[in-house]
Amino acid sequence: MEFWIFLLSLIVLFLAFPYLRCFVKRLICFGKIRRLCRKKQYRLFGTHPLWFLGGKHSVRCDCYIETPSEVYAVKLFGLPRRLTVLILKDNGTYVIRSFMAWLPHVRFTFHSKPRRIPVYDFRYKYRDEWEIKTPHPILLIHPVSMEIRRAGQSGGEVIVGAGDTVNGMELESLSRFLGMLEDAV
Repeated sequence: MEFWIFLLSLIVLFLAFPYLRCFVKRLICFGKIRRLCRKKQYRLFGTHPLWFLGGKHSVRCDCYIETPSEVYAVKLFGLPRRLTVLILKDNGTYVIRSFMAWLPHVRFTFHSKPRRIPVYDFRYKYRDEWEIKTPHPILLIHPVSMEIRRAGQSGGEVIVGAGDTVNGMELESLSRFLGMLEDAV
């Protein structure tokens, strides 16, 4: 009986590890953003109590960062597993490509079912005094996957980098986003 409890706990730990990793990464993300906002005297507004745990399926913006001349509307999009590829398609869907290796140089590729990227509301709880500032809709991908690609209608894929615009949103990784905030006026 003890063997089965031990085996079951190992399986649960193995299955829960990516989500624990995601939770810890989001806590670190929250700390870094809050620390930078305090240092630069920016104002950070969460749109819900646990905004730093925002998911990709919720349509509401997760937080706003107000600088003297700009407002960054941030939506969090996380990928629990590091060794995956996020593929954004032109038709407004995304697919996650996973890999499984059995032998060196022999690996199998799996694709998730295509899921629609929601139309994110970057004006949720937007304040009237921000209307005179430059808005920036940011899709913050954190934790980030191994690679982000854009697939066109012809089926070809192109690697997308931080700062590129997809569906009217700027894709950003945490380090690139913090650098952007550091340089903001």
